[in-house]
Amino acid sequence: MTTETLPIRPYARLLTMLGDQLIKNERIALVELIRNAYDADAELVEVRFEDFNPDMTHKPESRIVVRDDGSGMTPKVVRKEWMNPAAPTKYLAKREGQRKTPGKGRVVQGEKGIGRFAILKLGKVITVTTRSAGADLENRLTYDFSRFDDDFVSENAEKKEIFLDQIGIDLSRTEPVMLPGAQHGTVIEIRELKGTWNIDVINDLYRDVSNLTDPVSRLTRKESPDRLEIVVFFNGKRLSVDPSQKESLKALIEDKAVLKIAGRFVSAEKVFSFELNDTVEKVGLTGPRITSLWLWRERFGRRRGTGMSGQMSMPLLSELDADDRDRVASERVKFVCGDFAFHFYVFDFARGIGGRHELKQMEKDQLKGHRIYLYRDGVRVYPYGDRDDDWLKIDVTRGIGRAGNFFSNDQTIGWIDITQDGNPRLRDKTNREGLIETGGAVRDLIFLVQLFLSYIKQGPFQRYQHKQRRRSTTWFAKDDVVARSLADLKAGLEDAGQKSQARDVAQIESTYRREKEYLSQRAETAEDLAGVGLSVEMASHDIMLLLNRALRIGGRLAKMARTAADEELQKQTDMLVGVLQQVVDGMGDVQILFKSSRRRRKVQKIKPVLDRIHKIYETLLDERSIRYHKVTTGRSPLVAHTTDGVVMQVLINLFDNAAYWLETVDSSKREICVTLDGDRSELILSDSGPGVDPEDLPYIFEPFYSGKGQEGRGLGLYIARQLLERHQYSISVVNDDRKLLPGANFVVSFVKEDA
Repeated sequence: MTTETLPIRPYARLLTMLGDQLIKNERIALVELIRNAYDADAELVEVRFEDFNPDMTHKPESRIVVRDDGSGMTPKVVRKEWMNPAAPTKYLAKREGQRKTPGKGRVVQGEKGIGRFAILKLGKVITVTTRSAGADLENRLTYDFSRFDDDFVSENAEKKEIFLDQIGIDLSRTEPVMLPGAQHGTVIEIRELKGTWNIDVINDLYRDVSNLTDPVSRLTRKESPDRLEIVVFFNGKRLSVDPSQKESLKALIEDKAVLKIAGRFVSAEKVFSFELNDTVEKVGLTGPRITSLWLWRERFGRRRGTGMSGQMSMPLLSELDADDRDRVASERVKFVCGDFAFHFYVFDFARGIGGRHELKQMEKDQLKGHRIYLYRDGVRVYPYGDRDDDWLKIDVTRGIGRAGNFFSNDQTIGWIDITQDGNPRLRDKTNREGLIETGGAVRDLIFLVQLFLSYIKQGPFQRYQHKQRRRSTTWFAKDDVVARSLADLKAGLEDAGQKSQARDVAQIESTYRREKEYLSQRAETAEDLAGVGLSVEMASHDIMLLLNRALRIGGRLAKMARTAADEELQKQTDMLVGVLQQVVDGMGDVQILFKSSRRRRKVQKIKPVLDRIHKIYETLLDERSIRYHKVTTGRSPLVAHTTDGVVMQVLINLFDNAAYWLETVDSSKREICVTLDGDRSELILSDSGPGVDPEDLPYIFEPFYSGKGQEGRGLGLYIARQLLERHQYSISVVNDDRKLLPGANFVVSFVKEDA
């Protein structure tokens, strides 16, 4: 046997793969050259488009020149590092803790050593002239690939094998011409241009490379004393952004953002600490406001059993024994992306909202040009933040039917700050198109940002929206503005002696009141139907369990019928009859909720209705380890002049809410207590959950407001209050000595409001 050692000898077409094919577009290629200038401690970078047509298309003599005033390269650096792709110099220095440039102390951006191939995306003939500070001569490298085709498989139109080591780059050392006097830095001149150049491409490219930090960041955070200025020239004329655009964007952020958020996620503490509209807040990942979110439950499971995907889901931390919580939390609820800072500005794109937050179409269009950007050590990570880049997967998540959980990409702008030291697992892809999605770090970062924005959407932003609705509609309806205005008009006409006109207004007033009464009846009917829907949903939970059991028994019967085992068959048949009878009984409870039954008012004892509701929820409470007990006080039983359907709907909603929020606390502490007080004519349902957030208190009885986010409809408590008010009863939150458990405590008063 013979053995030989074979060298790796790549073909020259590898240059195409590392340059033209690896780099997505001309913008990214130029950004890569600017990054090199940044690492060279440059203060100024000029990008010049020279000898282009007036319409910004290029011609044979067109060229692109990128010039910086950085440290330049010595002959040794040119030979050892520039001419040896993938040189590990920067990478090894970072591993040893040397992450900053020797001059300005900037955090070095590059490390892979192949960014220089970006120039091959731009043209075929490249000259690189570089001079270090204090050097007498400048070094000039000449790449002339014009004799090769684009794929490096033919030379001067002749197909041949072309290996990478057969392509030489000329290096000459000359008197300073490109960098005369005491100048130092690097000049890259690119000819025989590739790609398609036009006014749109150059304008987009200018917008992206003119600053390594985006306009939003530069307008809102403090300027750094170390700034890299990037200027772009077209045929000798400097391109510039209309200053009014910057000022208008700044004004939008300062004056029309509904929410201004600045904060930080601390991975070790699993906490978001942030300032929201000048109010300091802190939200932990194990708190109910986070663990109740759909996004959290999708990732970490909502309870033992099958999840949305049909697979066995993992239990929430709150379902574990106290001794296991810390261990599981450290093992499972762990994020490897590291700490990060964030700034978000949230806008309201709704029409006709009025007030200072309302946006004109032109302002909406300007905001749509920005997204949420990502920065590492103050330098932008491309393409995150581009208008057509959904790196946070918000559009995707909204598109699967969870739009209510998230802001749209249009209405939220801002940025996220990471660092190389604090986020070592968040590394750039070789092609500079985002981050490497391995090891879970990128997934964790995206998840945490989505989670926080979902919390903001379903908490502070939802409260803002309800304040808007109150101002725009509630006052109008409750104050009966139209009726009072018509009455004032009629009185004014009568005082003026215009009786005929006053009669016309009286007729309009009468018509208006009839129409209002008709619409009120329709609204009541809609509320009734919505209440029935909520009730049927819960009843169907148990009914489906029973039906599934019946199907399993039926299956066994079918097998036994083939063996003609009469005695056993009779036994199984009896079981089937019993199960079906339970189904009938369950449906009987549902029938009580229908409209014809609810309309018959009579003196109802509340305790039997409560027992019926507890029976419906008994299975669910057992599954979630929720202990239930009731307390009866007073000398008289608790009664109400109403229908049992109304009482059932109120209780169903209270049980449903309590069961939902109790999932977010330790299973050993889950408890529901119902107090029936006949003397005070009230029912109090208490739970040991997280309680009602004080900021939610003004809104929980408003329609379509829900702390459950997408999983809640925001109608339950609203309908409960509406139904009770029709009977002159009320429901409210207990905040006095009647509060029995530390969580939510609701009191239903069966005392007539006019009594």
